[in-house]
Amino acid sequence: MINRGMFLYPDSYDLIDLSNGQAPISIPRLTELLAAGCHKVAFSFDTLIEVSAPLMTSSDPLEVRGALNRLEELPHVFVNEARIREMELREALAAFQEGREFDIDAIRPFAGRIDQAIDVRGYPQYVVQAIGALRVRVDTGMIVNLRIWDAIYEVWRVEPEAFNVYRRRERDWMALMEADRALERPPRFSDHFATVLAKDLATHGIPEPADIESFGRWVYKSPARCPGIRLAYEAHHRFRANVADRPQASDIIDLGRVAAIPYVDFFVTDGSMLDYCRQASRGLGDRYSGLFGRFSDALARL
Repeated sequence: MINRGMFLYPDSYDLIDLSNGQAPISIPRLTELLAAGCHKVAFSFDTLIEVSAPLMTSSDPLEVRGALNRLEELPHVFVNEARIREMELREALAAFQEGREFDIDAIRPFAGRIDQAIDVRGYPQYVVQAIGALRVRVDTGMIVNLRIWDAIYEVWRVEPEAFNVYRRRERDWMALMEADRALERPPRFSDHFATVLAKDLATHGIPEPADIESFGRWVYKSPARCPGIRLAYEAHHRFRANVADRPQASDIIDLGRVAAIPYVDFFVTDGSMLDYCRQASRGLGDRYSGLFGRFSDALARL
């Protein structure tokens, strides 16, 4: 594995506070601290979409452009958290079929450019540009100085519903959560896990193994196998068990980010999601107890 400093993965609220000067540290000072230790802030497409949410309600994009440009001053890397599930599933399936152990180093969810951290399968991104009378699809990899703002603005211009993806799913997700909570005898985690893996395999177009139940039990037996999927699964069920916590769109985003915890050096979250992460970590032998906390905890690491 390449030697590097820490990757700190803030949530969108901390990025918003940083960009508007409301955080407990300025961007220039944070840049200085990160650079001194060869550390980087990890951005994801989802957190940057949240920072850019004013595009949906304001006719003036300059505010968002300024916020993204300020954040881009930080030493950074991009984490494609949406790809973690696919990469973990493919590696686990190969390990299971080859009779070997899961290799976490085979999971590489990071990228140096935002256009390499958007698609769930890692496909290249394109923009349509006018060349004379023709409209030509251009691979964004050919754009040398592609900035975060350029990519976010293009998504907003071409596919604005990408900014609403979690809110569009909110009602269905809330209904599913309520149905799960209403079960008198919910299935055991170990039994249900194979069902979850089968759905994930289908979602990512990966053929099921001949015995999906054996595969599910094999993955579930060790938290080191598909660690992102497993931790997110455990956190989700801690959330489900707390009937007093009413689900909302922001919870979908938070739960989606949890899969990145095994791959970063510090994952920032707070409130109830921090409690669920702690509970999930304890259930897995406290494997991740030092990897997450509040933004102030992340700053204390620098």
